[in-house]
Amino acid sequence: MNEPTLTPSADRIANACGGSRQRSRQPLPLTRCALAASLAIVQMSAARAQQAEAAPAPAAPASAAARDTTADQLDRVIVTGSTSLKRTVRESSVAVTVADREDLDRKAPRSTASALELIPGFMVEDSGGEVSNNFSVRGLAGGGQTFVQLSEDGLPVFYTNALADTILKQELMIDRMEAVRGGTSGILTVNGAGATVNFLTFRNKDEREGAIRLTTSDYATRRLDLRYGGDLGGGWYGGGGGFYRGADSPRDVGFTADHGGIVRGYLGKKLDNGGDFSVNVKLVNDHNTFLLPIPVQGLGDPKSIPGFNANTGTMLGPDNAMMTVRTSAATGALSQLNDARNQGVYTRAVAIGYNYEQPLSPQWTVRSKGRYTDFKNDFNAVFSYDNASLVSATDRLNPAKWSDVQGMLNRFAAACGGSCTPALKVTSTGQIIKDASALSSLNGNGLVAGNISADNKRYVREFVNDASATWTTSNNSLTAGWLAFDTHIDKDQNVGATSFLSDVRSNARRLDIVALDAQGNVKGYLTDNSVLQYEAWGEGVNNSHATSNSIYLNDEFKASDRWRLDGGVRFEHYSITARHGIGASDTTIPGAFDSNGTDVDNVMANNNFGGAFSGNFNTIRSSFNEKSLTFGSNYLINDYLAAYGRYSSSYQANGENPVTKISFAEAGIRMKAKGFSGSLTYFRTKYKDARISRQFGTDTTDTAIQGDYNVDGIEVDALWRPVRWAGLNVVGSVQDAKFTGHSVTGPSATTAISGPTAFDGNRPERTPKINYTMSPTFYLPDGKGELSISYHRVGQRFADPGNTIVLPAYGTWNLSGRYELTPTLSLLASIQNLTNTVGLTEGNPRSGFSESSGSNYYFARPILGRNANVSLTLSF
Repeated sequence: MNEPTLTPSADRIANACGGSRQRSRQPLPLTRCALAASLAIVQMSAARAQQAEAAPAPAAPASAAARDTTADQLDRVIVTGSTSLKRTVRESSVAVTVADREDLDRKAPRSTASALELIPGFMVEDSGGEVSNNFSVRGLAGGGQTFVQLSEDGLPVFYTNALADTILKQELMIDRMEAVRGGTSGILTVNGAGATVNFLTFRNKDEREGAIRLTTSDYATRRLDLRYGGDLGGGWYGGGGGFYRGADSPRDVGFTADHGGIVRGYLGKKLDNGGDFSVNVKLVNDHNTFLLPIPVQGLGDPKSIPGFNANTGTMLGPDNAMMTVRTSAATGALSQLNDARNQGVYTRAVAIGYNYEQPLSPQWTVRSKGRYTDFKNDFNAVFSYDNASLVSATDRLNPAKWSDVQGMLNRFAAACGGSCTPALKVTSTGQIIKDASALSSLNGNGLVAGNISADNKRYVREFVNDASATWTTSNNSLTAGWLAFDTHIDKDQNVGATSFLSDVRSNARRLDIVALDAQGNVKGYLTDNSVLQYEAWGEGVNNSHATSNSIYLNDEFKASDRWRLDGGVRFEHYSITARHGIGASDTTIPGAFDSNGTDVDNVMANNNFGGAFSGNFNTIRSSFNEKSLTFGSNYLINDYLAAYGRYSSSYQANGENPVTKISFAEAGIRMKAKGFSGSLTYFRTKYKDARISRQFGTDTTDTAIQGDYNVDGIEVDALWRPVRWAGLNVVGSVQDAKFTGHSVTGPSATTAISGPTAFDGNRPERTPKINYTMSPTFYLPDGKGELSISYHRVGQRFADPGNTIVLPAYGTWNLSGRYELTPTLSLLASIQNLTNTVGLTEGNPRSGFSESSGSNYYFARPILGRNANVSLTLSF
């Protein structure tokens, strides 16, 4: 088949996208790149349309035409959580969700975490930007990513699911998402007892096809996605793609927040008897901005504070994004640059994998797939400090309330002629702020805040391999496999975490606390270029080597045409050698004092580290042998209704620490009828030996209460299309989680307030009782497109396990649409948080949630304000 000439348009795209970056905040700006590329792909589409008279147009893989999506929801064949050769959602005995490219386009996720909102039972906190967001499943505590394994093409991205979303992005090369909750998730992978979410990439082996997508947004996105691949002749196939983008953040950081991308490629050969062998590579070089809690007001009704917009504001900005900080000699350097402006969350990775499958006979098939990943991540960010640091400027200079200010006044009293006056100095400009009126009206709110500048590092080299053999008969499929990991964590460090002072506004300015004499001259500094303390979190210098070997069995038995049984077990041996850096106390910063012990300058903050690395390590060797098991059944009551039940028991590995046990019981029904398909699942989660730690009264160390969380819930996933032009999708869960304590240790263990039952009946932190999305969709005639309006509701949660700190319920409206300009050219658009709702996903993880002294202000992380993007996709 003749192909159109693409070179001139591709050149135009390349030339336009190589131009200068723009940072317009106007609604939906079409940058030079997007404008030129739009013209280019229209020309390409026109060339393709001219050829359509001679040959039928190929299917549009990246933006499929509208269809009756209710027809095949339950008849989709799944590969995740199953070892049989072919099993549909309706026939499975696990809670499974499938989202294809069209579903993902309709959702238009801004991050990988955001895509997980398509899965019932998931609580997602995607307010951090593109990476390092939080998610939990089936009533488990929020604020992390435990019990959920993110996979790519059936292999876990990492053994420990930390920063997996920095190299698993939402891109056009992602073809499909499959998620299994509970059930076989704990058997066929590691650390996925709660769920496995598997992203399947574009691996076309047949007639060549591809797509180009250009995306822009109201936060100045300039993004190009590509994918192309297919038959190369002689049984060979191959292809590749990826994306590159630059974008400002929905929270205006004042610089390009996200830039970089991913390049992928694959090459394979079809073997005899239906076998297949392929290799693949992924290269990542990407930078992201991480969004942290910001100051808001009103515990029961969160809203913006004066001078700071809760929808678009962020403390991060050009003045504080780059800081050179002091580090101890034992780390190998006396200073480092924390660069959240140019580097941000900087990820470099190379992942090389292979996939092999070969039928040996009609009954026997062997499979093996593996991946080696070399991953480096420098997590440059500006973190919020505790809520006690968010105070009025007047109070922060009050020596009666702040001992460090009194210490400064004492230190420089002689230089001031007997008495000094505390004041603020803007670090970048030298402006002195000392009058009571100027302090109380600073930025319209009169506040200052403590912050942390940090560059946390995590460098990982990991090899994973999954080899299995399947024996298949007419009514049974038995798979035995070996899943192995070898993981080297070369760096796991938080060196350079430095506390500093700033004012409170979007793109905050750094501030110094200074001592003034009677004439207003600066005679001494409490701070060092705004720094209150170097190495405020200590210097964590750690590394480890771990191996994991799991043997698993999974059997799927077809007892009759309607009744299926299955069960599985996995035995894991895990071994780790971990080296943890030993801290040093009372460490003097080199050069701070002369040979007589006298401070060499008039700056106090550069005298001592808050914590330092001694140069020595504690070595810990640990191992465990654990098992996971599951069994379930599915019964097709008739051609339209199926019922299933399952029990599973598994665990979460925690490095050298003991594993955490968890079990699920569930029962569900699936129904398919004209214009309707849906699943309704009851589940019970039992999370054993959860640990709640807190300080009571005047205690200086934690009292720990251990107990179990029991969760009862219902998940729903339904699609109803009563008429050709409209449909309704409902995804969500209702759950009730309660804690039951059984033991307590610590200084307050014998008091009534902290006994084993102190938290009985409490809910896990950051987990709502109700969490759902309702999405009516309206379809245009002749499959020309669709318009979807969704309402997402998150119920009330608690920020702490004591259930004393309420995170109010909130709801958001989102809008998305697709329009087919030509048979191969589609326009996609979406608007998120249409009403600019202020909803809190978390409080301040580095603090309690109490209001700061004498004010109604506190740190919390709201959801992103209203933001919109639009893209053009050419399929060819």
